[in-house]
Amino acid sequence: MNLPISAFPTGLTDKNYYDGSYPLGPLGSWDKINRYIRSNPGNFIPDPNNTSNTYGTNPANFDLVERVTAGYVMNTIDFSRFTFAVGLRIEGTQFYSSAVNTTTVNPCLGLCVKAGGDYIDALPSASLRYRLDNNSGIRFVYSRALSRPLPQQLTTAISEDTSTAPSTFNVGAVLRPEHSNNYDALYERYLTPLGIIQAGFFYKSISSPIVTNVILANSGPFTGHFVATPANAGTAYVTGFEVAFQQHFTYLPRLLSGLGVSANYSYTTSGTTGVDPLRTDNPALLRQAPNTWNVSPTYDRHRLSVRVGLAYNGPNIFQYQYHDLAPNPTPPPATIPNQQPGGLKGPNGDNYLYAHFQVDAQGSYYLGKGVTAIVSGLNLNNEVFGFYNGSPQFVVQREYYKPTYSFGFRWDLQHEK
Repeated sequence: MNLPISAFPTGLTDKNYYDGSYPLGPLGSWDKINRYIRSNPGNFIPDPNNTSNTYGTNPANFDLVERVTAGYVMNTIDFSRFTFAVGLRIEGTQFYSSAVNTTTVNPCLGLCVKAGGDYIDALPSASLRYRLDNNSGIRFVYSRALSRPLPQQLTTAISEDTSTAPSTFNVGAVLRPEHSNNYDALYERYLTPLGIIQAGFFYKSISSPIVTNVILANSGPFTGHFVATPANAGTAYVTGFEVAFQQHFTYLPRLLSGLGVSANYSYTTSGTTGVDPLRTDNPALLRQAPNTWNVSPTYDRHRLSVRVGLAYNGPNIFQYQYHDLAPNPTPPPATIPNQQPGGLKGPNGDNYLYAHFQVDAQGSYYLGKGVTAIVSGLNLNNEVFGFYNGSPQFVVQREYYKPTYSFGFRWDLQHEK
């Protein structure tokens, strides 16, 4: 049965919806829809995953216990112009999870799908600083780090996506953490008075990044269906350079002596190998914008303090979804070509976050007797938040939140009299 939304009209309209960026379509009345359902129950088939079902309803319903025990040792040695620091962190992780099964495949009651595991990591670090003079130096740093799976990735629950044909079953897996070896070289120059210049290069080598693999099952309980399973697969890297500058211009005359600035810029490039068996390219790492920068003009003089923040993040991949290969329904081979219109930049390209430039500001003024007046504004330029596929013209979601203003007073009981 097809029921048009016009059958349940509501009087709500908004001629300035999203500042006129989009027209507001017809809206349905929740009360009218409910009344129709109650009056015509025979026109509907109950959802097999509703609350009356004994094998669970909510794939986000899970129980997780993760315990991390850690110890750290460190030593620092100074000799001539060199400072050498070395450390070792040992971490032991144990986890247990239980979740529901929201499909008809091996259904069970309650949080009945169990998973667990443990692992131990040794995370060494070392840094060597060479003092060029009393105000400058070069620092070389190595460290090993880990990134644990998200809580929902540690469950082995099963859910079914019926929007694909055939259906896709999302099957959880026990995952290992991602690891990275980090290499940094940094130059520092301290300015007089109250300032610093920094410039550096970095490289991060990442092993076993967590990805989602999709295959067409030819055996087992999911035969004839797509199965999506998170897995540790492939490798990745991140490299680039960064520069930063901070200075208080106290040497300027009179009112100008309160001026200051803090700024930084970083360029990043990244790549992956083997993170998705259904694509032939090597995409950039998730959430890595090539260009990011921040500029913060400041003013501090007597009782007045003002900060302005200008922040920019370039577009970056939020989620992989481009596939130029597809599971072969009659393997071998396991995959077949799956050409996408427009390629990587087409409507079936990866899901991207929009570039984001935001202006924030904050100011305070000390009124005396421990009382300070504070005012702040966030997102003063009403910058867009949202996503697109492949290229910005293939819009998925655009959100505007408008500026947020706050006013208040702070009282310090320990103020000077």
